[in-house]
Amino acid sequence: MSGYDSYVRAAERGPLPIFWKVFWTLIVVIIVVGVVGYGLGWFGEAADVAKKEFGPQAALDKYEWFKEQWQMIQKSDRDVEIFRQRLAAVDTQYAAYGEPAQFSPDIRMMYNKAKQQANDDLVAIISTRNALVRDYMAASSKFNWEPFKGHVDQPPQMISEIVP
Repeated sequence: MSGYDSYVRAAERGPLPIFWKVFWTLIVVIIVVGVVGYGLGWFGEAADVAKKEFGPQAALDKYEWFKEQWQMIQKSDRDVEIFRQRLAAVDTQYAAYGEPAQFSPDIRMMYNKAKQQANDDLVAIISTRNALVRDYMAASSKFNWEPFKGHVDQPPQMISEIVP
């Protein structure tokens, strides 16, 4: 069979078979390009996330956050000691009146008010300090923050006692 016969047969069938071949080939190409593009989009997004979480600016921000948090925890530790001394100072201040059980009603009322205020302030400072420690420990347990913490700079655990 010569090449001429194949042209004759193709002419007899018409242009429709060629159209369908081209059509399905284009559909397959579009699907393949779409799948590859979608897959590359995942890689691009993963690269963006990696840059955002591990890039130089993110590293600097995380380092600064840990240092600032550590400084705030140390300040809170000093504040806790100050407020514990203040709580103990209430007893010293009223020691001239004798034992609390022997106070007159008006002195007892002032003593109880001062003692309660000092205790409430101490509880508030301890609560603030514990919240800072909780945030620090939660951040340091994240895998992408791991390089920015060390065992040396771990803050003491939560404070639960109030009485000096």
